[in-house]
Amino acid sequence: MRALVYTAVRVVEMQERERPQPLPGESVIAIEAAGICGSDMSGFLGHSRRRVPPLVLGHELVGRLNDGRRVVANPLVSCRRCSACLSGALNLCSSWRLLGMDQIPGCFAEFVSVPMDQLYEIPEAMPTVRAVLVEPLANIVHLFRLASPQPFFRLGIVGAGTMGALALLTANRIGVREVLIQDVNDARLAAMRDMGATLAVNVATAEGRDEARRFAGAGFDLVLDASGSSPARQAAFDLCRPGGQVVLLGMAEERSEIDFVASIRKEHRVTMSFAYTPLDFERSLTLLKAGEIDLTSWTRVLPLEEGQQAFNTITQSPGGTLKMVLQVS
Repeated sequence: MRALVYTAVRVVEMQERERPQPLPGESVIAIEAAGICGSDMSGFLGHSRRRVPPLVLGHELVGRLNDGRRVVANPLVSCRRCSACLSGALNLCSSWRLLGMDQIPGCFAEFVSVPMDQLYEIPEAMPTVRAVLVEPLANIVHLFRLASPQPFFRLGIVGAGTMGALALLTANRIGVREVLIQDVNDARLAAMRDMGATLAVNVATAEGRDEARRFAGAGFDLVLDASGSSPARQAAFDLCRPGGQVVLLGMAEERSEIDFVASIRKEHRVTMSFAYTPLDFERSLTLLKAGEIDLTSWTRVLPLEEGQQAFNTITQSPGGTLKMVLQVS
């Protein structure tokens, strides 16, 4: 089968690989399309210790079973036996595994094998570029379930990438009053304004940072770091009001230095959000089936064979592209 293989830092190339043989309880999916996730980009850039070449990356997929049914897959596989799984927190499983990580082949290929109980059938009419968002949107559904913001809350988002955009669209569905999004990419910030951000500001300049501070006033009820860089994490704390909540989602850097004394004095509540549970995945799928969340206007599709170009574009000069999708079949 054809596969896009991560062979070295910043290098992916097409190779012929053996078609996967399903283990008991698994089914082989013929991949229709696969989305490039931020974690795939982290691996491509050599920032992920758990993505070591040679490896087929990718875990956001749309495909078909042998009987023709069209499906998406929850790529986060849990043991369902440990204490975390038994409590319902399958994302915190002691032995979770993910497609495209730890030498488990991912979906940037013609075929991938996935446990059958991780599969969800989708309608034929559901657009591919929307269906591929089920997994990333599940992360956002999960974080809002953890944060449980009050009605009419004020929200700050640091990072105008895919996750920041999905957070904005979801917040608009659950009663947000005002949303600030800050980033350094003008094209993406323009997209955020089109999606309904109250203020989308470029903080690469002193003027932009001043504008963000003025709009924040005493601070936001909830601030999401959707980037994971050290400056972004500190910015999230700086934007949060006394007694407010900071949610850390981005994982661009493993370690950051934070002014914790200032946050302790403000009694900031800090929530870490990782992945999603099957319930979050199902709720995400419901939103996308209904067409309530959509990034189609900011999605770019390239053939699998142009994977190197796709990764170069999304990591170096994404412009207004918020989602890059690889068309496999």
